[in-house]
Amino acid sequence: MNRITTDEAYFAWFKSSLEKNKAFFYEHPSVLLSLTYLALSFSGLIYLYVLGRGVGVDIIKYLELVDFFMAFLATPQILYSCIGAISTTAIGFFLIQKSEKAKSKRTEPSVGWRSWFETWRPFYKVNPLILGMFALLTMPMIYSAVSGHNDAKSVLQEGGKVYQIDLVNPVSIHEQSMLRFDHLKLVTETERFSFFYSVELKQVLLITRDNIASVQLASQDYDN
Repeated sequence: MNRITTDEAYFAWFKSSLEKNKAFFYEHPSVLLSLTYLALSFSGLIYLYVLGRGVGVDIIKYLELVDFFMAFLATPQILYSCIGAISTTAIGFFLIQKSEKAKSKRTEPSVGWRSWFETWRPFYKVNPLILGMFALLTMPMIYSAVSGHNDAKSVLQEGGKVYQIDLVNPVSIHEQSMLRFDHLKLVTETERFSFFYSVELKQVLLITRDNIASVQLASQDYDN
C-alpha cells in the first residue's frame, strides 16, 4: 500500500474499502445482521448494568439468555439510544468529510505545524472504514450508558409514575409479611423479575413476575 499523505488519497482508500466490504456483505448478509444484532445486544447489556449500578442493584446477574438477546427490544430507551448514536455518527462523518473536501480545495498551502499535521496525520495509517465501523459499534454503547445513568437518576428523583402492586404470595420485608406495596417506581423488567424502586424503603425490590397479581398506577388508580 502506498503511503497516504493527502485527504484525496485517504477518501479514495475509504471508497475502495467500502466497495469491497459492500460486495462481501451483499454475498453474506447474515454476517452484517449478526454483527448488528450483537452490537445492539451489548448496548442493552451496558444500559442495564449502568441502570442497575445507579439504583443500587446488580441487574446483570439476574438476566437470562433471552434477556441478553432481547434487552434492546424490551427496553425502548436502548433502541432510541442506538438510533440516536448511529444517526449522530453518520452526520458527524458527513460533516467531517465535507469540511475536509473544502479544505483540500484551498489554493493557499498550509505552513508550519498545520502543514505537518495535515501531512502526517496518525489516522492516515488506519483504514478509514475501520475507524467508521469502530465508531458505529462504540457510539451506541456510549449512548446506552448515558441513557442508563439518566434513567437511574430519574428513578431516584421525586416525581414520575408511581405504582401500587398486589402479590399472589406474601413476601417478607424487614420481618414483615406483605401482600401489597405502594409508592413504587418501575426500574426495569426481565424475563423472570420486575425491579421496582420503593420510595418509602429507599431500595430496589426484586419481585418475580409470576408473583404479581396486579399493577396499578397510584396516581390514576387503573390497571396498567
